Amino acid sequence: MAQPFKDHPYLTGHHQPMRFEADAPDLIVHGELPDDLHGVFYRVGGEPLYDPPEGYHWFDGDGMVYGFFFEDGRVSMRNKWVRTEKFEAELKAGRRLFGVFGNPMESDPSVQGMRYNTGNTNIVLHGGKLLALMEGAPPIEMDPRSLSTREYLDYGGTVTGPFSAHPKVDQFNGEMLSFGWMINGPMGKPEIRYDIIDKHGQIVRNVQFDAPYMSMVHTFMVTENWVIFPFNPLETNIQRFMQGGPMNAWVRGRSSKLAMLPRNGDTDKIRWLEMPGRHMFHELNAWEEDGKLIADVAAANGTALFPNEDGSMNTHKDTALELRRWTIDLTGATDEVKEETLNDRDIQFPRPDDRFMTRKTRHGYANCNLHSTDGRVDGMDAAIHFDTTTGKEDLYHFGDGAACGELIFAPRVGATDEADGYALTLVHPANSHHTELAIFQARDIAAGPIARVFIPYRIPSGFHCNYYTADGPLGAPVFEQAA
Repeated sequence: MAQPFKDHPYLTGHHQPMRFEADAPDLIVHGELPDDLHGVFYRVGGEPLYDPPEGYHWFDGDGMVYGFFFEDGRVSMRNKWVRTEKFEAELKAGRRLFGVFGNPMESDPSVQGMRYNTGNTNIVLHGGKLLALMEGAPPIEMDPRSLSTREYLDYGGTVTGPFSAHPKVDQFNGEMLSFGWMINGPMGKPEIRYDIIDKHGQIVRNVQFDAPYMSMVHTFMVTENWVIFPFNPLETNIQRFMQGGPMNAWVRGRSSKLAMLPRNGDTDKIRWLEMPGRHMFHELNAWEEDGKLIADVAAANGTALFPNEDGSMNTHKDTALELRRWTIDLTGATDEVKEETLNDRDIQFPRPDDRFMTRKTRHGYANCNLHSTDGRVDGMDAAIHFDTTTGKEDLYHFGDGAACGELIFAPRVGATDEADGYALTLVHPANSHHTELAIFQARDIAAGPIARVFIPYRIPSGFHCNYYTADGPLGAPVFEQAA
């Protein structure tokens, strides 16, 4: 029998689990739904099936995927859990069996040796397959229309362990580039596995290289000719944990290191760069221009996600993320990573027009936090669009106490220019029992939503979203299946 959840910041308020699957064929829309918005908006987040007996972390919930399908002037929605081995075992037992993050010291003996995977961090379409991702395990394929869970993908036995929750799909050639960190386990040799998967879903490149230490590498940056792996001072250290310290901790005084690898080159061509310690889990975009590599990233000088080595926590003020630009000289004349601030708002999840990822862009989208002391707990209460060329920002505030998710660009049907379309985000208004999918004109966020899709229950705060237009190469298979 399921028991009530404990009183915890990530199990109450905006985060309170709803714990059910739904199918809504025609949601109510307030405002005017654009005629040229035809595609699918996916979102995934952690929604625990059972209350864990020992503590909790926002990143530890079971994956729940939401799909919003825009077609024929209507919006339909369905949501389903990612039916992992973990989920099925716990559903059968009627209780939580795994420790937080799969900690074997807190797990039930019945699941010792079983793969820990939640599939809760990102939801990506590639090669006609919908992939639920958590960076500690291989992808889980789901049906892109019904959202039913299919199988683990190991790409011919090449990917049997960690797989990035932030693969990059280059829409210019259809490749998906990914990586795995901690591929030898938390006590093994620190190595990174780098993969290139072609547009048909076949591995065409798979190499490994040594990491400087067991850094939590959550994302990486890709340009037309380069991949850049950031090693932050956020370290996983099992020995420290066994001595009573935190397993994941920020190592103060440690530098950040960047590994630059030719996108199709050998690992002996890696160029290592160093800069002051930075927390960077999400980038806006990266590209090459005039002999330089430019990366626009959400960065801070420390982290609020995990403690320092001594167990102390940094303040939100000292760890708020802002949009910064890192510039690297590709000629090798200098190894300095030049850093400048483009926008000092407290942001999360910056995103470009994904069609132009790996090439120069100027328009960025993010959710941000105007008034709360910790946007992860209290909720990000605003949506922001910024022009990185002019520095102009375009912002809409949902009101104190609201919580909005990742802001995603959605091209209108037939669009070819950057940022020609709409921007979408899920919003939980303050003190409400419902959720709205807010739709903005992509270049006029400040004008407010032109339409709000009404979901008659509260969708808990989650993680990453993606939009695929029906007339694009990635989104087309979803609507072909529906025909």
